[in-house]
Amino acid sequence: MSRFINYHTQAPFVSFLLALILGIGITYFIPLSILTYRFILIACLLLIACFFGLAIGTKWKVRYLYGPAFIIFLTILICFGVLLNWKSNPVIDHRHFSHYQSNHLLGFVSGEPKVKGEIISTEMTINYVKIKDEYKPVRGKLLLKIKTKERDLLLHYGDELRILSNFKRLRQPYNPHEFDYAVYMSHRGIWHETFLTSDALSKTGRKTGNPLIGYALETRKKMVEKFNRYFKSKESAALLATLVLGYRASLEKELIKVFSATGTIHILAVSGMHVGIVFALFAFCLQWMNKGGWLRYIRLLLLLLFIWAYALLTGFAPSVLRAAFMISIFIIGNTLRRAGNGYNNLAASAFFLLLYNPGFLRDVGFQLSYLAVLGIIWLMPLLSELVRFKYELANKGWSYVSMSCAAQLANFPLVLYYFHLFPVYFLPANLFITLPVSLLIYAGFLLLMLPLNKFTYGMADILEQFVLFVNRVLVRIEQWPLATVKSIWLTSYEYLMLYLVMITLVLAFQFSRKQLFYVSVISILVLGLIVNQQLWSKHNSNRLIIFNVNDQMAIGLINGAKPILYSNADSIQQAFIQYSVIPALEAYSSIQYLSFIKEPVKFHLNDISITNNHLQFMEKQLLILDGRKNHPIATAPDWLLIRNNPKRPLDSLLGTLKKSTLLILDGSNSRHTIDRWRADAERLNIEFYCLKDNFAYVWGAK
Repeated sequence: MSRFINYHTQAPFVSFLLALILGIGITYFIPLSILTYRFILIACLLLIACFFGLAIGTKWKVRYLYGPAFIIFLTILICFGVLLNWKSNPVIDHRHFSHYQSNHLLGFVSGEPKVKGEIISTEMTINYVKIKDEYKPVRGKLLLKIKTKERDLLLHYGDELRILSNFKRLRQPYNPHEFDYAVYMSHRGIWHETFLTSDALSKTGRKTGNPLIGYALETRKKMVEKFNRYFKSKESAALLATLVLGYRASLEKELIKVFSATGTIHILAVSGMHVGIVFALFAFCLQWMNKGGWLRYIRLLLLLLFIWAYALLTGFAPSVLRAAFMISIFIIGNTLRRAGNGYNNLAASAFFLLLYNPGFLRDVGFQLSYLAVLGIIWLMPLLSELVRFKYELANKGWSYVSMSCAAQLANFPLVLYYFHLFPVYFLPANLFITLPVSLLIYAGFLLLMLPLNKFTYGMADILEQFVLFVNRVLVRIEQWPLATVKSIWLTSYEYLMLYLVMITLVLAFQFSRKQLFYVSVISILVLGLIVNQQLWSKHNSNRLIIFNVNDQMAIGLINGAKPILYSNADSIQQAFIQYSVIPALEAYSSIQYLSFIKEPVKFHLNDISITNNHLQFMEKQLLILDGRKNHPIATAPDWLLIRNNPKRPLDSLLGTLKKSTLLILDGSNSRHTIDRWRADAERLNIEFYCLKDNFAYVWGAK
C-alpha cells in the first residue's frame, strides 16, 4: 500500500482518472434505472460524509488511515463517474423535454448548422415546452433536420426558434454491424430527432446561447469564406479550412479516404499537433519576453490567451481541449520553473475533460488522441534508445521516426477495432506530411491576417499548387502495392487482448521481467487461437441476410468466405449499400471475393442460383413477390419476400406455400399493405416478419 501511495503522490491524477473511467465504464454494462441511480447517489453521499469525517476527526495525523481514506476517495470518484454519465439521460432527468406531452418547443440552435442538398441539420437545445398557452422550463437537446428549398433560410448558432415537432427517439441500427448512430449521439447528450419542413419553425428574433461561442463560429465562417475567395480549387480551400480552422464540412469523401488509407487521417482532425504548431509560433514571437520579471507572467497570460482563443475558434473539439490543457500546464510549469510529470499532466487533462463531459470517453478522436500522446511519453524514449547514431542530425531524424512509430503503436489495436484497416505505409506518409502541414498552417494563418490584394492572391496561388502537390504525393502512396490491409474485424475482447500483449511485452523488456514475458507469450497464443477459430467459423458458415434498407432491396448470400449481394442498387458505391450492407459482408466473409448481382441478372455459383424472382441458397428457396412485376410463383418457397404493395391476396398463394414458409415484408410496402398481410398471416397461421422499423432478417447455419 505504501508503494502505491508513494506513486500516487508523484502522479495523483493517474489514479483519479482510472477511478473516474471505471465509473463511466460501468454505465455501459449495467442497465439504467432510477432506482440504481438513487442507490449510487446515496452511497456516494455516505462515502463523502465518511471521507470528511475521517479528515475532520483525525486532521490527517493518523498515518495508518491514509490508505483507507484514499480508497474511499477513489470509490467516490467511481460513483461520481456513474452519476455524471447518467444524469442527463431522459430516464433520470425528469425535466427532459421528452417527458412532456407537447410538440410546441422553444429553444436555440446550439450547434453549427450544416447544409447538404435541401437538408439543414443542426443540434437544438430545448429550453421551454408550451402546455395550454403556458411555457414550462425544460432541458435537453434535439437533433433538428429541416427540409427546405428556401435559400434565405439561414440558421446561426444562438438563433432562438419556435418549432412544431413530433420528435422521436433516434433509431437503433437495423442491420448487422451497422454504425450505431443513436449511441454516438447519446454521448453528445442527444437522444431524440425531428424532421421538419421550413413552415414548421419560426425565428423569435432573439439571440441566446454562449455569445463567445457564437462570435467564434461566425468568425470561423468568415475565415472559411475568405479561403474560398483565395483558392480556385475547392479541394485546396477545404483542406486549408480543415487544417487551420478545424472546419471539415466542405471536405470531400475521396480526400478523407486518401488520408485514412495512408495513416495520416489525424492531420485532418485539429489536435495536439496543430495546437503545438500554433503554440510554437506564438512562443517564438514572444520569446523576447522570457527574460525575467513581470514580462514572463505577461507572456504566460498572452500565450494562454492565444491558445484558448484558437481552441475556441476550432469549436472546442475534444482533441483540441486536451492539447490546450496540456500545453497550458506546460507553460505554467515552465514559467514557474517547475517540472511536471508527463503522465500526471496527461491524466489531469483527461480527468477534467471527462468531468466536463463524460461522453468524451466514447469519442474515437478523444481515445486516439490520448493514446497517441501516451505512446509518445512512454514508448518514444524506449524506441529512441534502441539505435544511436554518430551524428546528431541522424539522432534527431531517428527521434522523429520514433515519435511517429510510438504514436502509431499506441493506436494500432484501436485503429483495427474502429476502422477495420491498417495503413501499411503510415511511416513514410507521416514523415512526408508533417513538415508540409506546418508550413500550410503558418501560411494559412498569414493569409487570414493579411487583407485581400494582389500580393496575397499571388501567395494563395503558390500555396494552392503546394496543396495539390501534397495531395498528389499522398494519392501515390495510397496506390502503392498493399497500401492498406482491409476488412479486419476485431471484437472488444480481441483488441483488449492485443493491448495486453503489447503492454506486457514492452514492460517485460523495459524492466527485464520474465513473468511479464511469459504472460505476453500466453496472451499471443490465446489471441491466435481466438482469431483462427473465427477464421475457421467464417469459412465454414452460411448466412442469408435480407437487409433493412427502407424501400430498396439488398439480399446477402454468404457461402463460406465468398459473399454474394443481390440488389436493385446501381452499384455497391451507393450510400445505403456502403452504410448498411457492406459492414456485415466484411464482418461475415471476405469482401474481396464479393460478387455484386444487379436485379434481374441470372447467376449461378455452386449451391447458389438466381433467376428473376427466384433465389436458391443451398437447399433453401427464396421467392420475391413484387407488386410492380408479374413474376409467377412456381415453387413452394422457404421465404417469400413481399415488395411494392402486391394486390393479390395471401389466400390465392396457399397452394404454393409450405406450412413452414416465412412471409417477409420490407420497407417498400405501405402501412396498409403490411397490416393487411399481417392480419391474413395470423388468420392462416403463417409465420410473418416485417422489416419496416425492425432489424434485418438473418438466417444462418454452420
